[in-house]
Amino acid sequence: MPKRISALLVEDNLSDARLFEELISSSDVLVPSLHHTTGMNDTLTVLKANKFDVILLDLSLPDGQGLGLVKLVQKFAPQVPIIVLTGNANSSLAVQAIQYGVQDYWLKSEALSPIRLAKHGYIDVANSLIKRLEYAIERAEMSKKLALSEERYELAVQGSNDGIWDWDLRTNRIYYSPRWRAQLGLSYEDMGDRPEDWLTRIHPQDRGYVEQLIQKHLTYGSNQLQCEYRILHANGSYRWVLTRGMALWNDDGIAYRMAGSQTDTTSRKCLEKALHQEKELAQITIHSIGDAVITTDDQGQIKDFNPVAERLTGWTAQEAKKRSITDICTIVDGETGETLINPVLQALSEGKPVSLSNHPTLISKTGDKIAIGDSAAPIRSEDGAIVGSVLVFHDVTEERGRAQQLAWQASHDPLTKLFNRTKFHQVVDDAIALARTQNIHHVLCYMDLDHFKIVNDTCGHAAGDELLQQVTNLWRNKVRKSDALARLGGDEFGLLIYNCHLSRAIELANQFCNLVQSYRFVYGDKVFSIGVSIGIIPISPESGNTEQVMQLADATCYSAKNKGRNRVQVYHPDEEYITQQSSDSHWFSRITQALDHERFHLYHQTIADANFNSDNVEISEILIRLPNPQNNTVTLPMAFIPSAERYGLMPKIDRWVIQNSLRYLSKLSSVPNKIYSINLSGLTISDDTFIDFLKNQFQSFPIEPQKVCFEITETVAIANLQKAATFIQEMKSLGCAFALDDFGSGMSSFSYLKHLPVDYLKIDGSLVKDAAIDKVSQTILQSINQIGHSMGLKTIAEYVENKAILEKVRELGIDYVQGFAIDHPQRLVT
Repeated sequence: MPKRISALLVEDNLSDARLFEELISSSDVLVPSLHHTTGMNDTLTVLKANKFDVILLDLSLPDGQGLGLVKLVQKFAPQVPIIVLTGNANSSLAVQAIQYGVQDYWLKSEALSPIRLAKHGYIDVANSLIKRLEYAIERAEMSKKLALSEERYELAVQGSNDGIWDWDLRTNRIYYSPRWRAQLGLSYEDMGDRPEDWLTRIHPQDRGYVEQLIQKHLTYGSNQLQCEYRILHANGSYRWVLTRGMALWNDDGIAYRMAGSQTDTTSRKCLEKALHQEKELAQITIHSIGDAVITTDDQGQIKDFNPVAERLTGWTAQEAKKRSITDICTIVDGETGETLINPVLQALSEGKPVSLSNHPTLISKTGDKIAIGDSAAPIRSEDGAIVGSVLVFHDVTEERGRAQQLAWQASHDPLTKLFNRTKFHQVVDDAIALARTQNIHHVLCYMDLDHFKIVNDTCGHAAGDELLQQVTNLWRNKVRKSDALARLGGDEFGLLIYNCHLSRAIELANQFCNLVQSYRFVYGDKVFSIGVSIGIIPISPESGNTEQVMQLADATCYSAKNKGRNRVQVYHPDEEYITQQSSDSHWFSRITQALDHERFHLYHQTIADANFNSDNVEISEILIRLPNPQNNTVTLPMAFIPSAERYGLMPKIDRWVIQNSLRYLSKLSSVPNKIYSINLSGLTISDDTFIDFLKNQFQSFPIEPQKVCFEITETVAIANLQKAATFIQEMKSLGCAFALDDFGSGMSSFSYLKHLPVDYLKIDGSLVKDAAIDKVSQTILQSINQIGHSMGLKTIAEYVENKAILEKVRELGIDYVQGFAIDHPQRLVT
């Protein structure tokens, strides 16, 4: 099928143009679309508006001559092939035209010769011209493709940042591209084109290797030359380069050319070296640390295995590689033996670090059980994908053993190996909770050995310890494994019997009593008979908290002791002694905490002159109160002082009151004409160190002792008259005043007043409260007042609650009054 082309004929000779049109129109191989112009200006206008496959250009036009016309046409149609038409037979002009980039050069005298037309005919001449047009177009297309290919090659070379070399093996010269030289900092003057100039720059340790590869490639025709080596840079350092190349061979099998590229790989080699060093360091670290380290792929197949992992698992690294982690590491619960999920599989599944609890234990290849502490974590690639995992674990058998030992020591008595008090309290807590949630009844036995102190005092603590161990062994075989037997301290024991009727617990407690009573403790040449007192309290859904239950059990036990020892006492809520004992125990705890945390408050109440004589000294009694922040109330001394006396806490309370009272007085800018009265207990009077304590307090707080008066009750004074008299005398030697409190409550002889050098008599309130209406009370008050005055003492009436009592005691001549009719206690802010 004839090919269609679009051609532009630029010819000012109209006859030549018509002849050319006739010739190409008569062709049977090409269907041209011919456009004709006669001048350069018209030609440029046409080129702006149209595209052509070929241009036939006459070099002699009315408005332009010569090869300059070629440049103009190329400017407006740079990619279109040009065939020059000229009548000039000058060969040098033809050469120049070709150099200007035209595709062909036709002499019109030859191409359009009448002689040729006559000889060959129109068709043959036309076809010949058409062929030349086709060839011109094809050559132009090939030139375009070659230029495009060269452009792509140049871009590829520049984009790859590679240098190019081309070795002509026939002349033994090498061409190096500018980029090749720039990689080594070399100019054309620094390095010639001889192969030796290149080879001598290769590192001496690498040159033989490079030459060997080149020779092998040229000799055996291997697919490609590729070698990496060090080469000398212009700055004196060696750079790593990767050289690739390929030789060309002639028909005789002789290489005549070899070309290729050079890539600077220094950065990559440095990175590889750093990565290698890091990997080597990591390997050394992994193989030298004390933990077992195992790495796997993303399927849990083992990749690496350090020596510690070999030792703990019993598998060698060679045996373990490519096996599943579950084959190598079987992990079970150390307490139940239940198989645990492997932490590696869990970390891979969940995509986060995992650490097993439940006391993980490793079962080694040989069946050994090793307590381990473990952790596993996924390994991720740069894009966050999981590519593997690492499992780290170490032998914690010894640590876990120590922890178990510490836990045992924290909950057991080291002497008897029974539960200690702390653990027993936890057990009782759980039992109370169980009783409330499941309506199960338990029984608590509180046991105290009788006559244990005799053994200690007679034979020493070693004998006492031996006795406790032997008694424990007597009891241990009588209780169920589910029950809890504990040593609570000293010779006190606790037994919690789970899910037990009270009758059965009483039976068991009596067996304990009989065992101990019939037992004889032999130590050296001495034989001792002991007993045990047991208090029993049921635990039911209605029971209080652990502290309350233990207090009641303790009180019940002491009730058993008070009833004759070596007996069983069951708690009854209506038994007064047990209730009192429990209350005392409660107050002991509250008072101790109040002393430790400074929770007591001081109050003061005025003791006024009965006749309001301003010349007499004013007295103010300091009182103690215990606040209860839970209900915002204040507890009076009569509620907690009896318990404090029973537990021997009064000396501490007295010292706290004195210290804080003197601190308060020391902060006053000026102490008025007033005496501050402070109560003392009987135990404080018996304390030989109290006087020294008081002297130190007066030194710490610069208060005149004359401003302080101390009070003791008549009962305390009479109980140990000589001790009280000595104590009062020492206090007065310091300058302090003294008052005898609650006078008349004991109805004792007045004669002992001769031996007590007191300054004030505080008449008991029970005698004062009925003074306004009771003649007997009035007579007693009058007698006490007269005797006190005859001995030079000032008298004070307590419980003056109203105006009638105030008038009566004033009428009787009493010196001072105290009570709500005068003043209510006020907080003393310290």
